[in-house]
Amino acid sequence: MVKETLERDPPYGARVAFEGEKASTGWDAPPLAQWLSSSVDRASRSYFGKPPMAFGEGGTIPFMGMLGEKFPDAQFLITGVLGPGSNAHGPNEFLHIPTGIRLTACVASVIADHFAR
Repeated sequence: MVKETLERDPPYGARVAFEGEKASTGWDAPPLAQWLSSSVDRASRSYFGKPPMAFGEGGTIPFMGMLGEKFPDAQFLITGVLGPGSNAHGPNEFLHIPTGIRLTACVASVIADHFAR
């Protein structure tokens, strides 16, 4: 469907040919356990002053699919630092150091909560 949509009627007389590189099944994270959801919320409010946010995207991390398959009951905290001007996985990948420090503190807080359980 993507190929047909892109090639059907390109504007300005452009010629478009689409060849997909590869496809993947992706991975759908399981719902967060209550302890993890509460821990992430506490950490985010402590270090960022705001509740946590989450989003899904069209890309995938193949390793997560393998982990999820091998450990279907495991909880995962997958996080990173992206924002305006970010160029994830590019040669000039941007990292806002103060935000990276706060994110590291959040992850450490969640790990401490997990250990305390």
